[in-house]
Amino acid sequence: MKKANSLLLMALFASLVLSSCESSGNQNTNSISPNEGETIAKPITYEVLIKNPDYEDDWQAKCLENTNVRAMSKDIIKAVTSGKLKAYDYYDNHLLSKSEIKAILKKNGNQNNIGNIQFKEEWYWDKNKLQLQKKVKSLMFGYEISDENNKVRGYRASFVVNLDEN
Repeated sequence: MKKANSLLLMALFASLVLSSCESSGNQNTNSISPNEGETIAKPITYEVLIKNPDYEDDWQAKCLENTNVRAMSKDIIKAVTSGKLKAYDYYDNHLLSKSEIKAILKKNGNQNNIGNIQFKEEWYWDKNKLQLQKKVKSLMFGYEISDENNKVRGYRASFVVNLDEN
């Protein structure tokens, strides 16, 4: 009886190991495409802080400690200035000329002054898998506006980049 229980436990353990190998090897089972699930936001627009505006705010520092979007912002700015990505005016959505883009970048400084990003996304909910899929449609950098004491008082809109245009 003891031997039968041991064999049963070994068989159960082996089947668990094999099934976990199968599921970890197939990464697509854990993600959904926008074609699956119910559309729950089309679109939703919101801002995300990417730089802590208050160095005394330990909670915000903790929330942002693993955030580094400098490479992405540098790539997007480079693509916009080279014409690879189109940039649109935040207020009236007209296509910006190279001189308008240069003026916005000159006024706001480099990517070190980017404090937040505004995203426009579509959200899809798969109730069977209990998963949320987000698709970023566009983004806009928000440059910090500081007072005379270098305290961040707000953010200035840069330009809108539609990521699904290409």
